[in-house]
Amino acid sequence: MTAVTRAYAEVDGRQLHYRIAGGTDGPWLLLLHQAPSTSAMYLPLMSALAPRYRMLAPDLPGFGGSDGLPDGADIAGFAAAITALLDVLGIERCKMFGHHTGAAVAVQLAAEQPGRCDALALCGPPLLTAAQRASLPAQVEAFPFAADGSHLQEWWQRFQAKEEDAPPALIQRELLSALSAGDTYQGTYRAVCAQDFAALLPGISCPVLVLAGDADPLHGAVAGTLALLPQGRQGTLPAGAGTYACERHTPALAAQLSEFFDNEPMAISAAKG
Repeated sequence: MTAVTRAYAEVDGRQLHYRIAGGTDGPWLLLLHQAPSTSAMYLPLMSALAPRYRMLAPDLPGFGGSDGLPDGADIAGFAAAITALLDVLGIERCKMFGHHTGAAVAVQLAAEQPGRCDALALCGPPLLTAAQRASLPAQVEAFPFAADGSHLQEWWQRFQAKEEDAPPALIQRELLSALSAGDTYQGTYRAVCAQDFAALLPGISCPVLVLAGDADPLHGAVAGTLALLPQGRQGTLPAGAGTYACERHTPALAAQLSEFFDNEPMAISAAKG
């Protein structure tokens, strides 16, 4: 089992919780989680990639053990907090991987600080349609508390519906993360919908891997995302991969990321030349 270190850093007067794993001399890989998950979603992937990379998986502000942003969830604010964390830890450059909400934050960061991101991978890019922007926030509204605890059953059914055959332990993890995040969960969905994801993509100069499972609700965004990227490349996942691809299809995803990231330094060098 790969050793994972957990720690906190003070960023702009707030505490950010993060996990670190991997060797001491490999390239840094930043892992950004979806909502309402935490860095815990990356434990299987960190174990699979540990021989190759030094990995940093933070809890986004307001999730897991991290303090929330003072003005509520905001993708640019999330990106600024992660940038400050990288500064505190002395990480000048890194490769980045983001899943769903994490992809939104990674794109914001890579577009705003092109010199910091060597290569970027996006799983389930949130290039949303107008219909998705209109409907997504309502899909995560909190259930009113019920004295008999029946609201917890409603939460359970909501997360189970994302992948009907997901292990109960995974559903429980997500349910507990959502309850812990509170208003930040709903606010993050609104923030993702408010971000102009499409406008940021053309400004990303590094190579970008884009993929999503065929059961992922954001699978349809892959082609449109690739069309807007200067250096986009499409990846693949096994049939049936969905929202929890990182946990349930770890070997396939790890293979895609390793092949992409290991080959990118030459591509970046050529692009800069």
